[in-house]
Amino acid sequence: MTTSKTVRLDDRVIKYIEAYRGDNFSDKLRNYVLEHEERRDQIVDDWNRLQAQVSDKHEEMKMLQDRVRRLREVDARLKPLVDAVLGLIDSN
Repeated sequence: MTTSKTVRLDDRVIKYIEAYRGDNFSDKLRNYVLEHEERRDQIVDDWNRLQAQVSDKHEEMKMLQDRVRRLREVDARLKPLVDAVLGLIDSN
């Protein structure tokens, strides 16, 4: 069944539709809507999976930042001892 409709679209939407695959504007619009609608669940699943990965990487980054901070603190505390040992070695 084919239904004829008149719609108003802004230039940006028309540009997206005209760049899509199809022989004419109606085909392109139909292909665009159907493909995006039929892929919606997959897109949502992909989005959720990617958000989970981002969250995991964010946690990893926070752990690494904490580890770097602790290593810097250790380095700062050991610097006087290292300097003293190097001073003793250099004086011999």
